[in-house]
Amino acid sequence: MKTYPHGLAKLSKWALLLALVPLMSACSVWGGSKEDKASTTSIDPPPRNLEEVWIQGAEEPAAADQGEMITVYLLDRNEYLAPMSLRVDREPASPTAGAETALAWMTANRQLADQLPPGFAAVLPEGTKVNTVTENAEERTISVDFAAPFPGIPASRERTVIEALVWTLTELPGIDKVKLSIAGKPIRSMPSSGLPVDTVLTRGLGINLEKIKDVQPTYAMGVTLYFASQTAEGEGYFVPVTRLVHRQEDAAKAALEQLIAGPQDTKSLQAVLEPDISVEKLVRMADTVNVALKDADGMPKPEVPSRMMEALVLTLTEAAGLPQVSVVMNGDDSFLDSEQRSYDRPVARPLHINALPQ
Repeated sequence: MKTYPHGLAKLSKWALLLALVPLMSACSVWGGSKEDKASTTSIDPPPRNLEEVWIQGAEEPAAADQGEMITVYLLDRNEYLAPMSLRVDREPASPTAGAETALAWMTANRQLADQLPPGFAAVLPEGTKVNTVTENAEERTISVDFAAPFPGIPASRERTVIEALVWTLTELPGIDKVKLSIAGKPIRSMPSSGLPVDTVLTRGLGINLEKIKDVQPTYAMGVTLYFASQTAEGEGYFVPVTRLVHRQEDAAKAALEQLIAGPQDTKSLQAVLEPDISVEKLVRMADTVNVALKDADGMPKPEVPSRMMEALVLTLTEAAGLPQVSVVMNGDDSFLDSEQRSYDRPVARPLHINALPQ
């Protein structure tokens, strides 16, 4: 089994990188204004050496999968949440310690803003404080209790904050579920939008939600796709998008077909597979998704784009809930990608997405 560092291949200076909820009543324990006003800045600060690490660049891309990193979901310049894996001084001793560090990075702070990647912003408002973070290893759950009053969040941003919290905390090893509370009281709905919040949250919430025309939420399911995006400086990274599609039996195949169809927002997101690619076969075997693809000419390829293969692995492992993918392209499993990496054996989902190497 191989593990390749993921994040678009040209991240030279920094290679950082579904229940549907209606809107209901407010939660009284949330403080602050309900107006749509920008929150600019957190709790305990993250490590001070991030800026140095970022400037150093990436001479050893494999280092991104060697631990001592925390993945947090930040807002990019197009208002999408994207995972950014940031290096820390030492690997967190536990999911609880990792969660505390991640929450620090996710909280706006004017003094630390220039240490985040250009064009990315923290999602938790300035003044956010955490009372406790606890882990239930048996239930694979982490619980975060925020201090009251919680700073106000614009209604349009409330779902984004919940998504960022859930997806960040479930990046921690051994964590599948998240519980959120304020001053000991579970958050059951958001104050400005009325968005209901489940007692136990999972990635089933989705992220960067979109829907296909004529798909009714009652008869829909979500598939999370990884498309490419770029910073203002032209650096690449992956963005997960949960697309609502007609409910069907095979979520992995549905996700792959939607990945081939490409992004709806073509101004901010880039397709990672050519539209002439078709799925010949997709089966699950033990811990592996086995997929056979074919393009229009059907001829073996000397190499395929690395970002295509990386997005494919991210999308299929997310959809199938399996750790690795085996790919055959035009009947050939010995092809290379544009980074000269071989796919003759199954490739594992990376430990860190859009990883920032030292």
